[in-house]
Amino acid sequence: MKRITILLTFAAATMPALVNGQQSVTSVNNSAAKAFYATDTWEKAFMGYFGVESGVEPGIPENQQEREVLAQVRDFLRGGTDADFRAALNNINTLINNQRKEGQQTSPMMLQIAGTIAMRMAETSNSESAKRQYRRQAVDYLEKSIDPDSGFPNFLRAHKNLANLYFRNDQTDKAKKHFIRAIELGDKDAVTYGLLGAIFMEEEKLVASESSLRNSLMINPEVKEFRQLLGNVLLQQERYMEAKEVFAELLMENPDNVQFWMAQANCYIALDEIEKATRNLEVVRFMGEANVQSLMLLGDVYMNKEMIDEATEVYLEAIELDPSDANLQRFIGAAETLNNFAAFQKSMSIIAAIEKAYGDALTEEDEIELLSLRSEINISLGKGAEAAQNLEDLLRKDPLNARALLSLARYYSNFEPDEDSEKQDLELNRAQQQAIIYYERAQNLEDIDDQVRGFIGEAQLRVQRDELEEAANLLEEAQGLKYQENVQAYLDQIRAALKSRRS
Repeated sequence: MKRITILLTFAAATMPALVNGQQSVTSVNNSAAKAFYATDTWEKAFMGYFGVESGVEPGIPENQQEREVLAQVRDFLRGGTDADFRAALNNINTLINNQRKEGQQTSPMMLQIAGTIAMRMAETSNSESAKRQYRRQAVDYLEKSIDPDSGFPNFLRAHKNLANLYFRNDQTDKAKKHFIRAIELGDKDAVTYGLLGAIFMEEEKLVASESSLRNSLMINPEVKEFRQLLGNVLLQQERYMEAKEVFAELLMENPDNVQFWMAQANCYIALDEIEKATRNLEVVRFMGEANVQSLMLLGDVYMNKEMIDEATEVYLEAIELDPSDANLQRFIGAAETLNNFAAFQKSMSIIAAIEKAYGDALTEEDEIELLSLRSEINISLGKGAEAAQNLEDLLRKDPLNARALLSLARYYSNFEPDEDSEKQDLELNRAQQQAIIYYERAQNLEDIDDQVRGFIGEAQLRVQRDELEEAANLLEEAQGLKYQENVQAYLDQIRAALKSRRS
């Protein structure tokens, strides 16, 4: 079997990674695979050699002119500079153009070499238009090299090159076809299996992805990008123990990699190892590499541990770090969480930080949402009259605001008249009637959850007023919309009380 040493072989292409928190680690992301193209491993593969293998290689060109050009190309490629590669490609282009004019077919081997050099030129060119031109040229030459009529359809190396080229251009469907064909032709390369695993992961074919990645790592266990992808696939399969060990191994070798710390933190959270998750997230923060995603996740972990002060500090840090539109709802969500934990002053501090950071960038809808939350908190803090006025003003702007309707309904439901007033009963009844009006408005909103809250809230008020029949009917309406065990238990108690009263 003849072999010609020439500084070419297959060729490939680039890919991204991940995290949890509002943006889960288990999201599909191929950056790790594309990052592989910048490594020494890829460079060595690209700048390796090619030989002729029976059945999967078309053989050395027999045309004397092609042999002479091939010898010139070999000399240029030994130089290894961009100018050398450009000269080599120009020589082959001249040959191909001359053959086309003379009605001759160019050998598949020459087409494959031309396509591979064009790929390399696309990689190193600084001009986007030049990159596109070289990529088109590479695709054209490589496709012709495996053409069933004029090329060599079992050309393994050309299939690998095309697969990498399509992958790098985000044409993963075409890339997958050629990667699989290369494997069918006998390819046992770690890169082929690894990038095919990345494509299967993107397609959410997790079993196939895991199998491909494990094959890749069996051949070459040193490629950390493919180990990272395997960890991501295990995360998506909720195999947290195995994923945790993959990222632990990666961290031993790459302790400064934030993505690995974050991914392992997600494993710890899923395994309820909260202390370890907190440690990982604090490491990222200590490294000065924390982003909004990692900070919000850390804040949520602190909230789960009921460490309110620590969570608030981290949330405030996140708001200061990146007050962009993409993060606004997450920050408002942090204020909501603190409110749900009855940490009213802390929630107010988050609202104030949001308003300061975003300023005029807040839309009217955002302002309404924050005003609703602020008013709800003020009611909880005993500043009901002022909050109620704010909410009523808000409803004049936004009559269908569910939060404002329900907050006002609760405020009037819990209204306590002045003890010195001579009209306590009248004031109490007036407030409760106002609450019923707001609950009824909530019952007619589009969102089923808001409707259910309206029915349940009015039912609770009816129980306070000893109107058990009306309360039972309201709870039945709520259960018809959305069945809940605790509501059913409440309804059963009311029915039992009604039955006892009737007997």
